[in-house]
Amino acid sequence: MERNIKIAYVLTALKNSWFWLGIWVFYYLLFTNYAGIGILETLLFVGATATEIPTGAVADLLGKKKTLLLAFLLMTVGLFGIGFTPNFLFLSIGVLLAGIGMAFYSGTMEALIYDSLKEIKKEDKYPKVISNIGTLQLISPAVAGLLGGYLYSFFPRLPFLLHGLNYFIGLILCLFLIEPHIDTEKFSWSSFVNQTKQGFKELTKSVEIRNLTILLLLIGALVVIADEMLNSFLGVEFGFSVKLAGIFWSVIYIISSLSSQLTPRILKYFAETKSIILIGFLIGITFMVSPFIGLLMGGISLLFRSSLQAIFFNLASIVINKNTESNYRATTLSTFSMLKNIPYVCLAFFVGFMADKYTAKNVAFWLGIILFMLIASQFFRKKKV
Repeated sequence: MERNIKIAYVLTALKNSWFWLGIWVFYYLLFTNYAGIGILETLLFVGATATEIPTGAVADLLGKKKTLLLAFLLMTVGLFGIGFTPNFLFLSIGVLLAGIGMAFYSGTMEALIYDSLKEIKKEDKYPKVISNIGTLQLISPAVAGLLGGYLYSFFPRLPFLLHGLNYFIGLILCLFLIEPHIDTEKFSWSSFVNQTKQGFKELTKSVEIRNLTILLLLIGALVVIADEMLNSFLGVEFGFSVKLAGIFWSVIYIISSLSSQLTPRILKYFAETKSIILIGFLIGITFMVSPFIGLLMGGISLLFRSSLQAIFFNLASIVINKNTESNYRATTLSTFSMLKNIPYVCLAFFVGFMADKYTAKNVAFWLGIILFMLIASQFFRKKKV
């Protein structure tokens, strides 16, 4: 089972080797305009979000290994489709396949790691392992992204084709995974439906867990909105040039990857819920200062928020895994992932419209206010219970 952990590290690095980081917009513009890019982003998240729960249930029922094989197959085909696309239609199909592949991957990898550790009675090592995974998820795109500009200059399709090649290598490596034997069920449609329902139940099976889930979703939803679009808008308003922005975002990924390692240390001093509340308030502060700062402090605020985000998602994974039964783990993780992404899918256009009209800095300020109010309401509600 320890082999699974080593392979998981390699798979994480391969999946997150985003050679297209910083140049993907330029590539998409070869086939469409900014409105078309908005459609592609919505398509990506709809594809990934709509299949989150079913793919999690499949992982719990068919097994994590088979699900990861399917995930890497879909992502391989999707990225090669994007890289070889002749037009917008084929680009859309590639993006959709990659999004569905992401959904199969989401939650399944974490469940595989936790179940592998639990089978050898080392589940107490999970916080450290998931921190390492979080580090790799940030270092890989940072390093690959630095090369992306040069690759794009040589051949615009190359960043996507190389990422597709890495997915194919990951597909081969998945064959060497060992399926954990903890609470594995045989697939049936009735079990599939029950498994999907259980994903929701696991997140709300007690008052304490339900309140914790709501807290995680409130923070997580706003973090997704910031990460997927608002942070990029803020970078422009803070005054970053195209070349400087590419270098800056790579640096952010590297530093955030190091910050991810702080998760176990934070848990030594604060309980899980207090850690989540603290991180949430700090994220809110980084939003609220946006209208009052310029290039230097703006860059620092983006860096600080990205680092906090890495720690937050580590904490979310730890809490959900700790409170979920093994045979429902992938389903529950996928359910959580879907729920936190839904606000972005629904509000992406609205946030963009508001940023256009009132500036991204002001939108960030009010997001910070909203986050403060939501966390405070959950905190005082818990006090009353």
